[in-house]
Amino acid sequence: MFYSNLRNGGTILCYVLCLRPGVSLSKSVYQSPSTSLVKPNASVTLNCSHTIPSYDTVLWYKRSVEDTALNLIAYIYYKTPTVEPSYKGYFDVKGDGENDAFLHILKPRQAEDSGEYFCAVSLHSGTET
Repeated sequence: MFYSNLRNGGTILCYVLCLRPGVSLSKSVYQSPSTSLVKPNASVTLNCSHTIPSYDTVLWYKRSVEDTALNLIAYIYYKTPTVEPSYKGYFDVKGDGENDAFLHILKPRQAEDSGEYFCAVSLHSGTET
């Protein structure tokens, strides 16, 4: 959610990144911080950790204020980070998919980056061809 003052040509004042810690079917996935109030152009780092043996991938999703769909931002498979093409330059992901991952919001773009951020963990099941 973001707060703004757009009357008389005003601009976005600030916005809130809402995070959902511990939202999972088990108590083995943790996300922090739970809420963050961020000024535009201030970098932000979100953390996701898990204790599920053999799970090797951490995925980061965003649900924006105006769109209720979950959009994949980035993921880390073992130690290989991938940022989706439309988010490159705005987000970075680091860490280890077997334990924890960090999503860095490099330059928050005011309303475009406002919303809820979720992490999920997965066991990669793709087969190499």
